[in-house]
Amino acid sequence: ILLKLGGYGFLRFSLILFPEASAFFTPFIFILSVFGVIYASVSTLQQVDLKKIIAYSSVGHMGLVTIGIFSSNIQGIIGAIFLMVGHGITSSALF
Repeated sequence: ILLKLGGYGFLRFSLILFPEASAFFTPFIFILSVFGVIYASVSTLQQVDLKKIIAYSSVGHMGLVTIGIFSSNIQGIIGAIFLMVGHGITSSALF
């Protein structure tokens, strides 16, 4: 749930209060997000505990959410919101 709070903060504060800074740092955030998705996926493959697998895959999903939020179009933002809500419901049900 705390990971979703960061995505909500990006939506609520970063894009609204600092649109120029968000546009300026979008390529950097894309690079960090792609690196985070790849790193979390490789780390997930090495785990054997189910809770750790869910936790590492959640970090990877949040990289995809961040890419969607900073994609600068309405489809990416709505897709990021759907992914956050769906993943929040699913991952809480798995624990």
